[in-house]
Parts: sequence; C-alpha cells; structure tokens
Amino acid sequence: MSRSVARLLFVLALLAAAGCGDRQETPINRARIAADAPDEESWNATIIFADSSWTKARLQVGHARKYYSRGETLLDSGVYVEFYASDGSLNATLVADSARVDDRTSDMTAYGAVHIESDGGERIIDTDELKYDHEGERVHSQARVSIVDNIKGQTLHGVGFTSNLSLTRYTIYRPTGTIRPQQ
Repeated sequence: MSRSVARLLFVLALLAAAGCGDRQETPINRARIAADAPDEESWNATIIFADSSWTKARLQVGHARKYYSRGETLLDSGVYVEFYASDGSLNATLVADSARVDDRTSDMTAYGAVHIESDGGERIIDTDELKYDHEGERVHSQARVSIVDNIKGQTLHGVGFTSNLSLTRYTIYRPTGTIRPQQ
C-alpha cells in the first residue's frame, strides 16, 4: 500500500471517529417567556375594524396585548375610538381608560371613565363600562350612566342604556334627571 493511500485512510478514520463521538452542542440562548405572555404586544397602536365594504371603527391605544388562544386583545394606557357610518362619516368618538376586544366577534368592552360623544357633541354619554356590539352596530351598558342630550335640552341619569352608534336613538333604563322645556 502506498503512503498516500495510507494517509488518506488514516484521515478518513479520524474524520469518522470524530463524527461518532458524543459532542455536546452549545445550547441555544432561549428567552424565558412566561406562560401567560401575550402572542403580540404593541405600544401606541392603531387597530381598524372593517367590514368588506367600509371601515366601521378606528381604535388608537397606548398599549395592546393580543392572546391568540384566548381570542382576545387587551387594551390599556388610554383608548380612543372613532366610529364611522357606512358612508364614511364620523358617527361618534369614545375615550376610555382600558378595553377588551373579543377577536372572534370584534365586540369591545370599554372600562373606566368611559366618555362617548356624537359627532358635533349633540349627545354625550358618560359611564364606567360600555359594550360595543360590532355586528349590531350598537353600544350598551348595565352600569350607571349619564346622558346629556343637547338637542332635547335634557340631562338624564340611570342604570343601563342602549344606543345606536350615532347616539340618535337611545333607551335609558331606570332613568332620573331633568328636562328643560324647549324654547
């Protein structure tokens, strides 16, 4: 056997022996993520709620956390929403401390110092909790509510209400308040 063939066999034997050993791979540096951590997280985000033909609402938030397995998005650090009519005109605006969006239905519940105002400020609603029904295009609450209707010249208080998004047709439950005669 020639020396070059012997060297080649020796090198091949070394390579084979090196490949068969129990080498320990350097572990990948993995971040430790809590089991309840969100799948997505955003700061100063804008979320659009749209139908196939038009934008129904535009939401701005300071902090958003999306959880795929729970089918929800949690919003905090200030929530601002604009609700639009099918013709693209602004119906109403909503401001709240925080909110929860059901990602399956696009329904939203706003919490803490909820203030909703019709375009132009004709009607103003203040409450601690308000639910937005995406499919029915309505807002409602079971909490204490104050409704200022500048068109009718009245301020009503009650527990619970339902309204369309433009706040032109509303029902207040267990009402109390004052009505000024129209002049």
